[in-house]
Amino acid sequence: MKILMTGGSGFIGRHLSPVLVARGHDLTVLSRSPQRRRPLLPDAVRLVASLDDIPADDLPDAIINLAGEGIADRRWTAARKRALLDSRVQTTQALSDWLGRRGSHPQVLISGSAVGFYGDAGSAELTESSPAMRRDFSYLLCDAWEQAARELANRHGARLCLLRTGVVLGAHDGMLARLLPAYRLGLGAQLGNGQQWLSWIHIDDMVALIVRSLESPAASGIYNAVAPQPVQQARFHRALAAQCRRPGVMRVPALPLKLALGEMSTLLLGGQKVLPERLLAQGFSFRFPELDAALQDLLGQPA
Repeated sequence: MKILMTGGSGFIGRHLSPVLVARGHDLTVLSRSPQRRRPLLPDAVRLVASLDDIPADDLPDAIINLAGEGIADRRWTAARKRALLDSRVQTTQALSDWLGRRGSHPQVLISGSAVGFYGDAGSAELTESSPAMRRDFSYLLCDAWEQAARELANRHGARLCLLRTGVVLGAHDGMLARLLPAYRLGLGAQLGNGQQWLSWIHIDDMVALIVRSLESPAASGIYNAVAPQPVQQARFHRALAAQCRRPGVMRVPALPLKLALGEMSTLLLGGQKVLPERLLAQGFSFRFPELDAALQDLLGQPA
């Protein structure tokens, strides 16, 4: 299959690309800095700086749309919110317009989203059919991105898989990599009261889920890309501290986080208890359904 991926040099894309190449797919990655990103991806991957660099006789059978600036990379000013929105929605719209100009009709679009769609939902159990519990900025961002993906799929007749992704755990990337230095020094902390829910997924399961969405014609619609056993933040904190062989007694009250981060503090102090109901019903098998085993696997990997 000829695949076009956006966001391919990011955390998920770097793990996904070698798997797709190994499975015999022809992969093109759209990147603003192809030369800088070249060392991050397999040699067989073609990098392009513009959609127009893709030859007219080499159009994609599938699109994996993971583009988007990091939601937790900096404080949410008005300008930052606009950048987060534009990096997702405008990229998707640009893909749709490009496909229209080329007269291309890909078989499948796999588009990113996040469990932030549900908003800060307390302890409510959330499945793919659950409505947003709170229409905060995370919801607005995810909803706009999903709508842009639906419009692309409808316009070009593509099968659509929307992946509402939780916190992706990897050994050297993402949230876990940011936390590990502090935890290894014994400085990891419970955040607020620790009761907020954390829906997570091991990077290997995330990659397997995307491959399934790509290769299985029966896969379509919304999927919660999360492990079947979400945990509260206090539980995550204790588990990570234990894996690092540290006591895990530190606490950070909610107020300093709110003062330091403003609205973005909802990413740390809010949460969602999300379940992968449709994946389980369709027989998807998680290698790492339980947090302790996932952390043990990741922290045992060489640096």
